[in-house]
Amino acid sequence: MVIPTEHFRSEYSEVPLRIAKGHFATSHSHINYFIDMTFTKHRLAEARQAARELAVKYHSSEIVDTILCLDGTEVLGACLAEELINEGIKTKNEHNTLYVVTPETTTGNMQIFRENIAHLIRGRRILILAASVTTGTAALEAIEAVRYYGGIPVGVCSIFSCLDFCGNFPVTTIFHSKVLGDYSSVPAGQCPLCKAGVKLDALVNSYGISSFM
Repeated sequence: MVIPTEHFRSEYSEVPLRIAKGHFATSHSHINYFIDMTFTKHRLAEARQAARELAVKYHSSEIVDTILCLDGTEVLGACLAEELINEGIKTKNEHNTLYVVTPETTTGNMQIFRENIAHLIRGRRILILAASVTTGTAALEAIEAVRYYGGIPVGVCSIFSCLDFCGNFPVTTIFHSKVLGDYSSVPAGQCPLCKAGVKLDALVNSYGISSFM
């Protein structure tokens, strides 16, 4: 079964938000909306538009050396790096360029960087990019990993977020969950849909959705 999505359009963004209402489980919570970010993450034109909307939220006085991409946002991260440079963001890297990297995640959900990547973290100012920040768990793990490897986290940004702050950093986002009005993300044991006997429609994670037949 394919979960049908509808387009939600915001007056504040040219990027479409594709949503489906239901009962979904993530590794950290139960949610009542599935946010399909496939095209925002993988369609170049849409990723560029999302990058432009994120980049203008940053001040030219800020310094970013590396963008750390979570949730498969590498295409968006590359576009964001270009847009930040166009917006006048400063970097301490050679050749006035930014690095775009992805952490390796172990079976225990630890984020690590091999030696050939770690030097792009160590001593550099890192902007963390996620597709969504709902519980903030993955972004917080990224902040911890950056600090462990000697990097300096400077912010968190996303396409969609439920949080205003994550690890004391303001979350810069295109869509806040408030635009949906009744968006809910709760621990599984506190899920009102589960308590009402509503079965799960699907499992979702950063790769996408797996519906129950």
